[in-house]
Formats: sequence, structure tokens, C-alpha cells
Amino acid sequence: MSTAVGSAPEGLLSLTAEQAFDSVGPAYEAAFADLPEQAQSINWLLSQLEASDIKPARFVDIGCGTGRPVCSSLADAGHDVLGIDVSSAMINAARERVPNAKFEQIDFRNFNPPQQSLDAASVYFSMIADVTQQEIKGFIADIYRALKPGGLFVFATLPLDVQGVQVKWMGRPMTVSSLAHEVAVETIRTVGFELVHDAVTKFTPRGAEAGICQKEEVWEEPHLFVYARKPTTAD
Repeated sequence: MSTAVGSAPEGLLSLTAEQAFDSVGPAYEAAFADLPEQAQSINWLLSQLEASDIKPARFVDIGCGTGRPVCSSLADAGHDVLGIDVSSAMINAARERVPNAKFEQIDFRNFNPPQQSLDAASVYFSMIADVTQQEIKGFIADIYRALKPGGLFVFATLPLDVQGVQVKWMGRPMTVSSLAHEVAVETIRTVGFELVHDAVTKFTPRGAEAGICQKEEVWEEPHLFVYARKPTTAD
């Protein structure tokens, strides 16, 4: 989703995140398939968990979509995987496509894992639609508390300083918020994480090819990927 498209037409009601992703459905997977930086981040999670000798690790993907490639990769490596998503269409697809993981339809704002109960967590572009900047920052802090000392976190988003902006993403009117690159990184550091890696790349979704929207409704998106670790000495 890119705010380069400007505001949605006046008077057009924004869809909720649930409505938007139900309408996109499993075709989302095809539109964002073969995202190199995502593959690299998954490999980082797998390699770090392997090195730590934690197996099975308890892992959660917030905004799991169809469960592929994130949940499937972690589950196939033998880890205890939970994917959550607000969209029933995504959860139904995930349960069918990744039977060796667990999935739950829930808004991330209602997801409250116990403190120090997770070995790793990820957020891939799921905290943009129908949220506020404060909610994004607050949930990053929640994830920090839910991770065990030494726990791993991957955060991917659009690095844009926007709050409650109406856009059309793949032909769908949505209200979006996000954090600028520096703010996202500083938020992750401030809650207590050790920063391992951050980089911004660009990607053009194959929305038209996936049958989600028209070709003119797709734009090149900036993508921020951050890898972080909770200190081993953290409470």
C-alpha cells in the first residue's frame, strides 16, 4: 500500500482492515510472492533459532495472511507456530495451506500473550491499515514484554510518517497510518530491543497479475525491514 496515490476520492468510505483483506483474500500471497527481503528475514529467524538450540521455539506471526511463507517456514522447521489475522478469508486459507501451524482470527489489539512466553515474533506489513501510530508503538512494546530474554523480532512496514490518511490500495479505500524509518527504529530501540539490522528496499506488488486490481492501481512501495533481539539480561 502506498500513499503515493494520494487521498481516496472524497466521500468514499474506508474499509476496515478485516473488510479490505477479506476482499483481497488468498490472492494476496501471489501479489507479494518472492519478496527477497522477506525471505532473508525468515532465514535470519531460522538461523538464529537453530543457533540458540531452542526447539521447538514458540513463534507468533501477527497479521499472518495465508500463512505462507512465514508460518509455513517456521512450522516446517519444527517450531510451535501461531499465526493471527483479522481476516477470516486469510485465516481459512492459512489453515488449509499450513496444517502444521495454529491460526486464530483476532485483531492484534486484542491479542495479549503472557509476558516472556514467546521465543520469536514477526510483523510483516500488518500494522498499517485501520490503526494509529500510537497503537503501532504500543504493540511493539507489548511484543517486547511477551518475548523471553534473547527473543527475536522482525518488523516490516512502509516507512512513512502518516496518521489516518485515506488512500486507495489495490483499488480499495483504506485509512492508514505508519511510522517513518527513523521513528520505527527508535521506537524499537526505546522499548528495549537491541537493533540487529534495518534496511529500506522497494517492491512493486503483482496485484493485477493476481487478479486483485487493475494495473494502474498498483504502485512501487518502500519496505522497511528491521531485525531486533531482546537482551538476554532483560526482565
